[in-house]
Amino acid sequence: MNRLEKIEVLAEDLVDRVETLLVEREEMLAEIKRLRAELAERDETAVKAAQSMQAELELSRADSLRLEQEQVRVEMRLRDLNDRLIALVRGE
Repeated sequence: MNRLEKIEVLAEDLVDRVETLLVEREEMLAEIKRLRAELAERDETAVKAAQSMQAELELSRADSLRLEQEQVRVEMRLRDLNDRLIALVRGE
């Protein structure tokens, strides 16, 4: 094998390696694109879940406040009834 043939073989090997690297690069770019899309989807899901949890928290707080107000009203009615009962027992 003369020098020119060796150079041609080396050049062909180099071309093969470059082609392989280009294919690998395209595959990696496709994988990056897929992963970015998956990440965006997961981000969207996380945002929706956070919004849903926030809405549930707000509803829970409103319900808790409503229950506290109802408890105060019931306690006031019980005190009033208790006072009236005491007044009846004492004969006032």
